[in-house]
Amino acid sequence: MLLLALVIALAWGILQLTTGGDDKPEATPTKAPTKAAPATPTVPTAPVPKVNGLVDVALVRANRPCDPVKIRVTPTVRPGQLNKGPVDVGLVVSSTEEQACTLTPEDADAIAVISANGTAIWDSTVCKTSLLTAPVAISPQWATLATVQWSGRGSGAQCSASEGFATPGKYTLQIGTLGGEPGKTTFTLDARPAPPKVEAPAPTAEPVPDPASPGVPAAPAVPAAPPAPAG
Repeated sequence: MLLLALVIALAWGILQLTTGGDDKPEATPTKAPTKAAPATPTVPTAPVPKVNGLVDVALVRANRPCDPVKIRVTPTVRPGQLNKGPVDVGLVVSSTEEQACTLTPEDADAIAVISANGTAIWDSTVCKTSLLTAPVAISPQWATLATVQWSGRGSGAQCSASEGFATPGKYTLQIGTLGGEPGKTTFTLDARPAPPKVEAPAPTAEPVPDPASPGVPAAPAVPAAPPAPAG
């Protein structure tokens, strides 16, 4: 009996060791699933419109006079212009100053010479006038185009209005402010076509109607005077 009890006790002890006894193993706690935060919607960036590469620019203007020493003038003359009349000249004016300014004809004191084959045809110092006749507003790092006119006549000795017009051919224009950077260009004047001749019609004599011709009424007859009574 004791041996049997010992065997039962030994078997029960082994059973306890293998099964861990009556205590149930603790369950491993599981973490509750966490909810992900809602993603912030991404707003697409609107593309910057490009219109032919143009950019709006606000030019600065000022009434401050420009320093003529810091002025650069580049002349241009469009082709296809005719002699015996005014000639359009473009002046591209810029300044090396860092502030906006206005160039007036008096401050510019621009000197211009138009020559052909090395001979001066028109000289501003003879005419005591300048091609630049109106103020030009200049902004820093920008150039301004001013359109002026040459009369197309030579200056002669006194720059009178009766000087003859320049003939067709190739010319050179040099212009610059006093102490500034001058510019130079060449251009050609084409011959102005002669106006068409309009011949006046020859006068025609109106026909004088013939009294004897048919269809023309004859002049009324003048009645004879009555005889004078006898005295």
